[in-house]
Amino acid sequence: MKKVFFAIVMMAFALTASAQAEMVTYDGAKFSVQHPKDYADVVDDWTPGVVNEWKKDANHKLSVWPDEYGDATLETLKDWGNIMKQDFEEKDEGWKVDAPVINGKYLSIRMVAGDVVQYYYTIVEDGLNFTGKMSFLASEEAQYKPIFDAVLASIKKK
Repeated sequence: MKKVFFAIVMMAFALTASAQAEMVTYDGAKFSVQHPKDYADVVDDWTPGVVNEWKKDANHKLSVWPDEYGDATLETLKDWGNIMKQDFEEKDEGWKVDAPVINGKYLSIRMVAGDVVQYYYTIVEDGLNFTGKMSFLASEEAQYKPIFDAVLASIKKK
């Protein structure tokens, strides 16, 4: 039994390590973030030269939005999560929205629609909120969830 558990842990570690090896860093004016290498930059239509989104294809997307006027604080992150969950349930028809998960300054909400999984997140950092989403196929969640976690951990305010 211990050997099986060890093998599973090592496979998960290898998968995470290989996913990490395929990450590249975006170094923008307001923040930096690591994202999957095969996700191309999408330049913001409203602010030329600014990149806040990356896309591999229609089902594999990532966004990072720094918000100087964000409403979430460490003290209100739980309430913020409940508000966002309700908002997604009401406005995003077809998504099954899970309960918010809070880990320190990180809030994430998992949603599923058809064969796509989407994770919404908010990060509270030094008077700034980072919000965004990452989506991928449900069949790839074991591969992409560690990448999502790595993306969140890599977001740094400038």
